[in-house]
Amino acid sequence: MLRYFSFRTLLMIGFALVALMPSAALVQLRYDLAELTIKAQQQQVLAKDWSNAAQHAQEQALYFERASRQLLILPETAFINAAHSARAQLLMSQDVLRQSKNPTLEQSSENIYQLLNHAGPRLKKPQLNQLFSQLDAKLKEQKHLIEQQLAQQSQQWLEQVGRKQKQADLLAVLSPIAALTLALLMAVLFSWPIGQLKRQITLLAQGQRSQSWHMAGPADLQGLAKSLAELDLRLVQLEAQKAQFFRHVSHELKTPLAVIHEASSLLQEEVLGSLNNQQKEISSMVQSNVHTLRQRVDALLAHDAGCWLSAELEITPLVLETFLAQRLKQWRLLLEKKSLQVKQSGQEPFGYADHAKLGIILDNLLLNAIRFSPPQGELLIRYGRDHSQSWLEIQDQGPGVAEHDAEAIFEPFHCGAAPAGESAGSGIGLTMARSFAQLMQGDVELIPCPSGACFRLHWQLAQGKP
Repeated sequence: MLRYFSFRTLLMIGFALVALMPSAALVQLRYDLAELTIKAQQQQVLAKDWSNAAQHAQEQALYFERASRQLLILPETAFINAAHSARAQLLMSQDVLRQSKNPTLEQSSENIYQLLNHAGPRLKKPQLNQLFSQLDAKLKEQKHLIEQQLAQQSQQWLEQVGRKQKQADLLAVLSPIAALTLALLMAVLFSWPIGQLKRQITLLAQGQRSQSWHMAGPADLQGLAKSLAELDLRLVQLEAQKAQFFRHVSHELKTPLAVIHEASSLLQEEVLGSLNNQQKEISSMVQSNVHTLRQRVDALLAHDAGCWLSAELEITPLVLETFLAQRLKQWRLLLEKKSLQVKQSGQEPFGYADHAKLGIILDNLLLNAIRFSPPQGELLIRYGRDHSQSWLEIQDQGPGVAEHDAEAIFEPFHCGAAPAGESAGSGIGLTMARSFAQLMQGDVELIPCPSGACFRLHWQLAQGKP
């Protein structure tokens, strides 16, 4: 469903919903207050009408009784009219209560109606005494009923106010909780696809290709994922084209170089005839430069292969001391040729690493140290752990690295001064070593030391741990 909306639209919807929660609570509270206010006003009107009707009924009952008793003494038309008028006013006051829609008051006024229907000018004194005694009792009862009904309605109103207050308190607590819950839910819904996209972009930057970019989320994030998928595909195509180009260049360069090398070897070995000293020198220069050029081509291919190998890490458990012994065994002949001694010290940092890439790093650092070490010198290898990282240092007793070359030696194809009696290196070894170390969330650095050069390698101790 999220794919039909943009991130901005969903964000606005989220803000609206979060703001709607307390707003809805306030609207409900306002409605309840208005309802209670109207009921209070209605009760005030009813209380006034019922009280006025009861008071008016008692006054007219008194006039009616006085006029009726005067008729017993002096039956004149004025008294008859006064009695009829008081009776009519009394019935009118009861009409107010009969229309009150209150069953109790309606029944009370109906009883008074029936009692007044028996009243007339021909009633004798005993009958009048009984009539007005009953009327007075019923009017008092009616007044008491009105007071009860008004008190009951007032109590009901107070109870309703209490219920509304509890509802308002509950809304005051629940509305911010609901708004916060909704905000957290919207944050999770928004951050999850963004986090997924961020992780995939990180993997893409680390060299992982052909990822699955299908994701659930807002429309604009899906559009971004689609663009990244196209970029991923384009990078795969470019890397394939680059690899093909390097293979083609390698073939085109190595074939004529092999011919030149063989021809110079024949001349150097004087197969075609003896050479004078100048010719031998020229032949040696040709052969040396052909060898150097082949090294450059191999280094170029190695750099390309290194970039390809960096596409994915294969992290497995590592026992550094055992792994280091295996790498030194490969360089045993060179160590013996220069009579070099290797001294190791440190704490065994068991951890995790990409064995292939760590092997390439150590090979380049060891070869570099062996080449620049003087005969019968020492190689110092130290290792250990520091917080969440493993580290290893390789120090030689060579001439060291000039200060202005401290960073340049890590640049691709940078060739510093070669050791005495040896040709220059490929200029790619330290570059690959640093690149692979950074892939394992570490680095290779040249650190100060009293003599020679000391390279420090460090990487995450548990990087990639399952």
